[in-house]
Amino acid sequence: MNATNLIQGPVIEVMITLDANQEPKVTYLQDGEVCTGNVVVTCGEDITYRLVNSAGYAFMGAGFLTPYDNIIDAVQVSADGQELVLVDEDNVAGTTKFQLIFTNTTNSLLLLSPDPQVINKDIDPPKY
Repeated sequence: MNATNLIQGPVIEVMITLDANQEPKVTYLQDGEVCTGNVVVTCGEDITYRLVNSAGYAFMGAGFLTPYDNIIDAVQVSADGQELVLVDEDNVAGTTKFQLIFTNTTNSLLLLSPDPQVINKDIDPPKY
């Protein structure tokens, strides 16, 4: 789901499993390796989080600690809730923290992920 004119950035797989106490655990994978879910951005791109092996769960959205910092420009969720795209035009340098928000088919409660970060690195100022 690449709905913008930006390049496709990293695709991070998100897997939700239940531990021995039936507590959900969120794991991030990139290129098959466990990762933090953090992304460093050096140009405008779409950052995709894709649910894998997580039957009964769907993305609802993303919640930001600082939603007006202009690091992320938009959030898009696919119609089936299996992909979430953070649109980052890379207009502002800095770091933003967020949590992915999931629904589930078991009850009406929402699940929050551990907080990954998007870090926009040294950008060139606009040329007028």
